[in-house]
Amino acid sequence: MAETLAALVALNKESFVKHFGSQPLFVAQAPGRINIIGEHTDYNQGLSMPCAINRWVTVSMAASAGKQVKVISTDFKGTMTFTLGETYEPKNSWEKYIYGCILLFNQTTPLASGFNAVISGNVPIGSGVSSSAALEVAFMNALNYFANAGLDNLALIKLCQQVEHQYLGVKSGLLDQYASQFSVAGKVMLLDFNTLTHRYINADTNGYVWVLCDTKVKRTLAGSKYSERVEETKSALETLKEKIPTIQGFPDIEEKHIALIEDKNQKKRIKHYVTENKRTEAALVAFENRKMDALGKLLTASHNSLRYDYEVSCDELDFLVEEALLSNYCIGSRMMGGGFGGCTINLVRKNDVSGFTYHVSKTYKKKFNIDTEINIYQSVNGAGIYT
Repeated sequence: MAETLAALVALNKESFVKHFGSQPLFVAQAPGRINIIGEHTDYNQGLSMPCAINRWVTVSMAASAGKQVKVISTDFKGTMTFTLGETYEPKNSWEKYIYGCILLFNQTTPLASGFNAVISGNVPIGSGVSSSAALEVAFMNALNYFANAGLDNLALIKLCQQVEHQYLGVKSGLLDQYASQFSVAGKVMLLDFNTLTHRYINADTNGYVWVLCDTKVKRTLAGSKYSERVEETKSALETLKEKIPTIQGFPDIEEKHIALIEDKNQKKRIKHYVTENKRTEAALVAFENRKMDALGKLLTASHNSLRYDYEVSCDELDFLVEEALLSNYCIGSRMMGGGFGGCTINLVRKNDVSGFTYHVSKTYKKKFNIDTEINIYQSVNGAGIYT
């Protein structure tokens, strides 16, 4: 598998020539992401702290004859072909994403012609590093460039979000798409989803590295439970609005308001939301003061909140977090992403990565008879056209 963006782009171009007999006009790219802290807050106007990582989805494209669209996915070994303006029934998940991108973009900027495209990449699928967002963002960037539409970055990622809402049935926030589009190498972002603004923070971790451990558990519950959490938090907000007129939205909720929620589950969900935002603000201070021990403790507190209050963890994630912290090589660990599988993010001493990897791999295999995949990622620039 190609490791660098340049190698990925070269492979994608080769595939385009193989399938279509000519060079593509351009190649668009979008990276996956990690999220340091601020989980399950983006769809409720909260705070998050992500960065893009050195895994990408690439999309090569060129005009076709007439209105025909032909898109090839090398990773899913599939092809979708249809004519613009005619109805098409996507056969699987990746086709739903692409068809949704094309239809929503075409409503914003009518495409003058059809096109040929090849999609390929190396973002791990189902690991919690947002392969789906990278796919949407890469394809939207390709369409934007192909049509010379001039849509700005925020407009592009809002279209990507609508793909998930309308074509995948997932009421997602903007965290994944935002991180994929706006990230800057060597930085993490503090995102405020109430104002849709961000600031860049130096990502130096002072002798520590971010290590991801993949449970290899399929996130079968993630979609339904995600929608359930969205509804639970919305209901809790409505309850508080009725009791306190000054509360208009999620950012108005304070810790003292949690006790006013009678429903036990809704109370726990809002407790996570309020305390996770506070942890994200504290993480900013820890980064600025280079206090890695403090940052590690915030990560672990975030996991406990996601486990007990938001209830989106699973046995495998909890075990990986517990073993990471028992290893003495790691100062903070939590589940990352939607939950019910995917991966953990761990703050590990740079010189002890091999010891950490050995310990976690061995104990996880013994407990679940599953081989975890362990990766270290670097922060990279966000999406765009490869030059």
